[in-house]
Amino acid sequence: MVNENKTTLNFYSISSNFNDVLLKLCNKIVKTEENLYVNFDKSDTKKDVDKFLWVSQKNNFLPHKTYGEKIFKKDKIILFDGCYRKLQRIERFNTLIVSPCVKIKKFRIFKKFLIFSYTKQNLFNAKIKNGISKNYFTVNWYEELGPFKWKKI
Repeated sequence: MVNENKTTLNFYSISSNFNDVLLKLCNKIVKTEENLYVNFDKSDTKKDVDKFLWVSQKNNFLPHKTYGEKIFKKDKIILFDGCYRKLQRIERFNTLIVSPCVKIKKFRIFKKFLIFSYTKQNLFNAKIKNGISKNYFTVNWYEELGPFKWKKI
């Protein structure tokens, strides 16, 4: 029996540039009903990604906002920096994307976390996965085999 109230933790070990992965992921998100926050460690990193999402696609842009701007019902993606537990979260935003530069100690508030780490950092392993699973989370772990090609571990 699947517990619908469980928090889902999706760990992604990536070799591609996080900005490129985020762009591809967010392009899919804007076509769904999902709303999410993207967490960065520093304001400068957030600003760089904000600019990247506006100008990276030729003849197109990825609609998003940064925390502090007025958020409308149609807005689906919000970038912010700092500790996610200090956010005044909008109720319809149930997913948090965690960039590789951010460290999270507790998984609360959100129903779904997408946690990214570069493969060379080697942060995810079976011991961590088993330890987290015992805390009543649904845990998924993915490794990037090639550019945007994923294998579930």
